[in-house]
Amino acid sequence: MLRRHRWQALALAGATAAFVLTAIALDGRVSTSTRTGTALAQARRGGDPAIEGRPPGSAQPLPSAPSAQSGPSGPSASAPSASGETARRQAATATCDVAVSTWPVSRLAGAVITAPVQLSTLAGAHDLVTAGIGGLLLVGPSPAPDLVARLAQLRAAAPDGWRLLVASDEEGGGIQRLAAMTTRMPWARDMSATGPDAVRAQGHALGIELARLGVTVDFAPVGDLDAGPGPDGKHPDGQRSFSVDPSVTGPDVAAFVSGLQSAGIGAVVKHFPGLGTATANTDMQAASIDPWARIRTRDLGPFRDAIAAHVRAVMTSHASVPGLSDGPASLSPDVTAVLRHDLGFDGAIVTDSLSAVAIERRGLDVPAAAVRALAAGADDVVFGGGDTVNGYRTAVLVQHAIIAAVRDGRLNADQLRDSARRDAALTGAVTC
Repeated sequence: MLRRHRWQALALAGATAAFVLTAIALDGRVSTSTRTGTALAQARRGGDPAIEGRPPGSAQPLPSAPSAQSGPSGPSASAPSASGETARRQAATATCDVAVSTWPVSRLAGAVITAPVQLSTLAGAHDLVTAGIGGLLLVGPSPAPDLVARLAQLRAAAPDGWRLLVASDEEGGGIQRLAAMTTRMPWARDMSATGPDAVRAQGHALGIELARLGVTVDFAPVGDLDAGPGPDGKHPDGQRSFSVDPSVTGPDVAAFVSGLQSAGIGAVVKHFPGLGTATANTDMQAASIDPWARIRTRDLGPFRDAIAAHVRAVMTSHASVPGLSDGPASLSPDVTAVLRHDLGFDGAIVTDSLSAVAIERRGLDVPAAAVRALAAGADDVVFGGGDTVNGYRTAVLVQHAIIAAVRDGRLNADQLRDSARRDAALTGAVTC
């Protein structure tokens, strides 16, 4: 699903230093070029919300002077005592894991990002976590032998009680990044031949192993309908799909979701609204799928079944949907509306990798695409490519772009807060 684009990473490495200096000089007023916001994004805007708090890299909000107009007594009101404020914060967090209601925009902006880290080294991952980046995507071969201990350290380093989203692609067959540390599974197409009960057992066994390693989210299962060749450079699914028959794929998808989540792992069904008819692999080039009139009557069934099984997240694809979206589904408010309103899904909406060529061909870099995706209703923006160092640099750029988008009205702070809540729920955390 997620491939590295080394040439993009090198370009980002050269640009980041200048960007950060500019960001500092402008007190965080970073400009990001995006296309005109959609009607849905405009409807969600709440004017020009005040942005309070701290730079993205700091672990605690910056202290601010009490406003003379704050509180019921107006200018003569005295500031709350330090002990009173401490008691208020303790009360607010007593019944929840993460008090996102008190977070500034800078903190929310990091929470909705999932950045890549190399399995073999995890070098630089600590910087991502302490900067407030909400999720890590494990990429590359050869997991570090001390992976369990290092992931435990990273989870402990997450600020503000955040339960770190540690994600991997564990579908089975050739898409199993942690195969060296877990039981090998067959491709989904082969799993399907064993029936839903066996698929559920496979998902549960995998979930137990992932939880032991410290992984909290699996970017699986694939809900697309496909009986063709692949996966390869042209065909994104192939054997990753349980079946081309929705009456087979739906129960298998629901079973895999139930198995994973019964072991405490958040499942992410993908790639909505389906990639089985894609004209190309969106990792490699722009692509489209069948017209919406056909997709809506045939391809949505497995996603409905996953939602009925209480899947915690849905990943959107980068293919365009003729009759519904002119561009990538991941950037379309109309695709989000189908998920939220037609299918009644209220969990986290996660993007496929914004480093994909299908996104690049739209003239968007990762920070601009991240803002577009969030404005369209995504809750978590994912990108791949590059090593951990370049992943950190890109994450900083994305974080600043999100802050700037809230400042100029393209994004709404309350929308980000809702997204952070959904992302926290993906890991099983309770927010307030």
